[in-house]
Amino acid sequence: MKNLTANRPPLKGIIFDFDGTLVDSLVNATECFNEALLLCREAPRTAEEIKKHFGTGADRIFFQLLKDDQRAKTAFSAYKQRMRDRAHQIFLHEGVSDLLGQLQKAQIPLGIVTGRHQDDLEIVLEPHGIKDLFQVLIADNQVKNSKPHPEGLLLALEKMKLDPQETMYVGDSTVDIQAAKAAGTLSVGALWDSLASLDALSLEQPDHLIQTPSEIWTLFNESR
Repeated sequence: MKNLTANRPPLKGIIFDFDGTLVDSLVNATECFNEALLLCREAPRTAEEIKKHFGTGADRIFFQLLKDDQRAKTAFSAYKQRMRDRAHQIFLHEGVSDLLGQLQKAQIPLGIVTGRHQDDLEIVLEPHGIKDLFQVLIADNQVKNSKPHPEGLLLALEKMKLDPQETMYVGDSTVDIQAAKAAGTLSVGALWDSLASLDALSLEQPDHLIQTPSEIWTLFNESR
């Protein structure tokens, strides 16, 4: 484990990716994604293929795949409706609830930067009763540039009044690590989702790769 205090000041805040990091949603999202593609008479993609695009907004993913504005809008609309219909099937990853409770008790500023749109994010957050734990929620429709561009992270840092050097960003995909590095935060790769890839994340050389949410608490405290 690296010595976080060697080159960085003590950590003061944590920003999370959402899908695949806080919630177990990617299998569900893949099914909804493929149903939307089939509606446009497009062949379904594997979970691994779709995972490569996650982190950027779904509307942008459909445009990249379909290369047609109208078809992309149709697919995105169908995808959003299916995701909303299944929001009750999306659950927090094991250990996340306990972690968030610890962080709240310690009064550590928390944020989310996600590829979801704002309304889709809140639909999942609210049933779990954790929305108010986060000081800032940055959704894909609030920025011009999706991850791996650091715009969302930089906006969150500005709103939270945090320095990048004093903040960790935790995510399960390569674009999360790329965005963290571009923003100057500590980059932490999360490996607990079923679709998380150790090989893919390792190639991005994050500051840390962790197997369980509880390790976030350990990393944070070791930096202080």
